[in-house]
Amino acid sequence: MMSRLPLVGAAFALTACSSGVTPEKISLIKPAMTPDQVEAILGRPSRIDQSETTDQIQSGEVDHYPAPNGEGRVVFVNNTVFKAEFVPGAKS
Repeated sequence: MMSRLPLVGAAFALTACSSGVTPEKISLIKPAMTPDQVEAILGRPSRIDQSETTDQIQSGEVDHYPAPNGEGRVVFVNNTVFKAEFVPGAKS
């Protein structure tokens, strides 16, 4: 008999990638999480922008996650989460 475990894992992965981003999901993102950990919760971002501080000491990226009522943004510095926020009304 064929195991259902691979199917359950595939269904979970599809759900994570297709589910809507909410303020509640963004609140699960904590500093020092890795991109893989964030992707497991929010799925893949719709857009990734490179960012630098004004003094150009730190550089990183901002991952954008569109939602019907705003946008989730996750800022990575040195490949770990620096900050995560939900911006109501923002458009990607």
